[in-house]
This record gives sequence, structure tokens and C-alpha cells, in this order.
Amino acid sequence: MKERKIGASWFIVQGYCEYKLYLQKVLGLELPKTQEMMLGSEIHENKEKEFLEKAKEGTWEDFLKAEELTITKEVFFEQKIGDIILLGKVDEIAIDKDSITIIDDKPRAFPYNGTKNQLLAYCYLFKEQFKPLQKKLSAALRNRDTNQIVWEQEFDKSSEEQFFTTFHRLRNVLLEKEEPVPTTNKNKCQACQFNQMCKFSLVQE
Repeated sequence: MKERKIGASWFIVQGYCEYKLYLQKVLGLELPKTQEMMLGSEIHENKEKEFLEKAKEGTWEDFLKAEELTITKEVFFEQKIGDIILLGKVDEIAIDKDSITIIDDKPRAFPYNGTKNQLLAYCYLFKEQFKPLQKKLSAALRNRDTNQIVWEQEFDKSSEEQFFTTFHRLRNVLLEKEEPVPTTNKNKCQACQFNQMCKFSLVQE
């Protein structure tokens, strides 16, 4: 069976509306870029550039052994899970004497389920890359503009089970083994770029 690649960010779309995910990732409808998306990419790139200007090179071994707060940014991971390859690019990883925190920056950050699941996917990818971990692993959502952490959760056994439940549901929708469930939230439909072509849209004119 041919392996399929899934991005950790897809969990956000799944949490928003599974049928939107189906339209994008199964039927292949392209999502038009908005001004907000382009501005977000520019801000992200500028922050990465500022970090790289000050960053010092080091090894993963040194990073994992760090006793004082140390951070790294824009780290790409991938992991095969059965017939799926899970991909993810983490905004920031912070480590100190006792803990490792996987951080995702978002504008107007709010801990929606899809956002949480994206972060749990990042934690899973990190854990698989460097197991066994000697420090507590956590996920954290941070407001991109204020730098405030708005949600944090330890990646324990329960969190990993939550990730796998969501992952298998996502996989089955993409492979058309289960029907995608459309949102019943009219406000989500109102904001969706596919609202005039989606058969489940609640706001078609």
C-alpha cells in the first residue's frame, strides 16, 4: 500500500470542519491565500530571521542535556505510523533542567481542539525522535503577538491516547473509510473559503 503523508497542521482543519478537510485533502480543492495568511507568513519569517542572527550552533545531544533554559526554532520532524507518514514543523522547542516544551505560535491564540491536537502531534513526533526522554514533555500554545502562553498540557499517556484517537479518525476520513462530518456551526461556514461550493454550507446565497 502506498504511504500517504499527513501534516500536523491538518488537525486544525479537521477540528474546524472535517468536510473542509475532505474538500482540500481528498478532492484537492485549492485554498486561496488571504492577506492575513500572507502577513502571518511574513511575521513568522521575520521572527525566525531574528532568532537565527543570535542563535548559536549546537547538537541535539547538548540540547537535550541542557540545565538552563535553551530554545531552538523551526524544527522539522517526520515519523511513519503504519501506512501514514506524519510530518510537522515546530515553531519552538524550549528545554531546561526538568522539562521540554513544544511551543506553537498563533495570532489571537485560542486552544481549540484542532489546535491542541496539532500540538499533541508535534509532541508525539518529538518523543518518537528522541525516546526515551529523561524530562517531562509538554505542549504549549502561545499568542504570537503578546508572547503569552494561553494553554499548556503535559504529553502523558492520556495525551498520547488522545492524539492516536484523533489521528486514526483523520486517517480514515482521508482514505475514505469513514464519512467526513461537516460543521453545524454557521459562523464557521461564514468564514470558510469554500462556503459557496460546499454542499453542506449553511450560508449559501
